Amino acid sequence: MNAIIECHDLHKAYGTTPALAGVSLSIDTGEVLAIMGPSGSGKSTLLHCLAGIITPDSGQVIYDGQRIDCLGDDKRSVLRRTAFGFVFQFGQLVPELTALDNVALPLLLGGVKRREGYDRATQWLMRVGLDNDHHHQLPGHLSGGQAQRVTIARAMAVEPAVLFADEPTGALDSLASQQIMELLVGVAQQAQTSIVMVTHEPSIAAYADREVVVRDGRLAGQEVRA
Repeated sequence: MNAIIECHDLHKAYGTTPALAGVSLSIDTGEVLAIMGPSGSGKSTLLHCLAGIITPDSGQVIYDGQRIDCLGDDKRSVLRRTAFGFVFQFGQLVPELTALDNVALPLLLGGVKRREGYDRATQWLMRVGLDNDHHHQLPGHLSGGQAQRVTIARAMAVEPAVLFADEPTGALDSLASQQIMELLVGVAQQAQTSIVMVTHEPSIAAYADREVVVRDGRLAGQEVRA
């Protein structure tokens, strides 16, 4: 397999507090990677560096053969809109927009024509199991599981190469968590999209092909599943 995204010797500190202390990692195309570790271990900082949300103090982040840690804010923003998808714990949907509008928004911002954008948004909402009755509802009128389905549809509609998920089931009960993880991994595998996922729950990490543990800003171990 070829690495789609990797990092080398990442360091990041917040004031005098180190968050990453020399992390190197490689994620293959189509791989599902779980990053685990205790609270404050640096796992979310690692994900945010890989996704170009924050810039490391030193080290390299390489996506598809190109260093992204050296890019300016505008170029990293374009990369996040076009090549990366995001699923966070609370979805971060725009509360004033309907489910359909939320999914279409990043497509329209990326230059997709309105009709095509809404057609793709509709198709993805159907793919994640939300019928027409839910398409025009506001996020506040959806259950937690339904809102995460909208978030997955929004993330996948841009056809990302890498999907970043930070505690994607943290606000859900056990049944909804299982359903969301099966859906998330299933649609990503069909599209050959890599997943980099932060979680503290072993039952969620079990959906990954590989698990790495971060402690005190360093990789403390990993497990590859058959």
